[in-house]
Amino acid sequence: KKKKKKKIKKKKHSNWKKMAVKNERRKGKKVSDMKKTKKMVVNVHATSVNANNISRNDLVAWINDLLGLQYAKVENLCTAAAYCQVMDYLFPGCIPMKRVKFNAKLEYEFIENFKYLQSAFKKVKVDKVIPVERLVKGRFQDNFEFAQWFKLFFDANDSGREYDAAGRRAGKKVSAHTNTTNSRVAKKEAVPHQTRTPASKSASTTAGKRVAKTHKTTSATKASTTPSTTSATTAAQSAKIMALETEVKDQQNTIDTLQQSVSKLQLELDALVKERDFYFSKLRDIEILCQDDDASALNVPDVLEIMYKTEEGFIQPEEDGVNTQ
Repeated sequence: KKKKKKKIKKKKHSNWKKMAVKNERRKGKKVSDMKKTKKMVVNVHATSVNANNISRNDLVAWINDLLGLQYAKVENLCTAAAYCQVMDYLFPGCIPMKRVKFNAKLEYEFIENFKYLQSAFKKVKVDKVIPVERLVKGRFQDNFEFAQWFKLFFDANDSGREYDAAGRRAGKKVSAHTNTTNSRVAKKEAVPHQTRTPASKSASTTAGKRVAKTHKTTSATKASTTPSTTSATTAAQSAKIMALETEVKDQQNTIDTLQQSVSKLQLELDALVKERDFYFSKLRDIEILCQDDDASALNVPDVLEIMYKTEEGFIQPEEDGVNTQ
C-alpha cells in the first residue's frame, strides 16, 4: 500500500509539472526562460554619493558597448527600448522582445515600451518606480537621473554572461530618437541650420534695396555740396530719407506687435501642455491601479482620490452643485 501511495504521489507531481510547462508554452515562454527568471534581484538606490561619479558620456558608452547601439546622448534613452533589452540581458524571458519598438518615434510608442519595462520590474520584483510621464518627454535631467540608477542596478545584477544583442533584436532597426516636442536639445539638433523662408528672403531683399537707396541718397547729398547742385535736389533727397525712416519705424512697430502676440500664444500653449500632462498622469495612475493583482476588488475611494488630487499651482475650477471634497 505504501508503494502504491508513493507511485500515485509521483504521478501527480509529474502531471503537475507537465501542466505547468504546457501553460507556460501556451503563453509563449520557454522552460529555460522560466528557470532563468527565478534569479533573485538585487535592488539598489541611487544617492548623491554613488551616482555623481557616472557621467553622461559614461552612460552612453556603456549602452552602446553592451547592446551594439549608436546612441549619441542620454536623451535617446527616452524610447525605453535600450532599457528593455538590458532587462532581457539581466533576466532572460522577462521582456517580450518581439513586441519592443526599437524604431519608436512617437510618444505613445515610448509609453508602450515603458509598459513592458514596468511589467518586467513587477515580475522580478524591482521596487523602483518608473517616472514614465517625465521620461517620455525627452528632457535631459529626468533621463540622466534614471539612467544613473539603471547603471547601478545593472552593476549589482550583472552576471557577466555572453549576450548576442543584435540577434535578440532579430534585425530590427534601432533609431536614436528623442521627443522633439519637449526636448530643447532635440529642437536644436532637429534644426541644425536656419532655413530661410520666402518671406524672410523678400524681407532681406527689400532691406538690401533700402540700404542701396540710402547709400545712393547719401552719395547724392555729398554731390549736392558742389556749387553745380541746387538746393531743390537736396530738399528732395532729404524728403526721401525722412520717408524711409518713417517706414522703418512702422515696420519696427509691426514687429513688436507680432512678438507680443507670439509670446502670449506661447504662454497659452505652455498652460495647455501642463494641463494635458496633469490629466494624463491621473489616467496613468488609474491604469496602474487597475493592473494590480486585486484589480477585481477596485476601491472606488482610491479612484476618486486620484481624480481629485491636485498639484502645486493648479487651481481647480468651481462648479455649482458639485462637491469636490
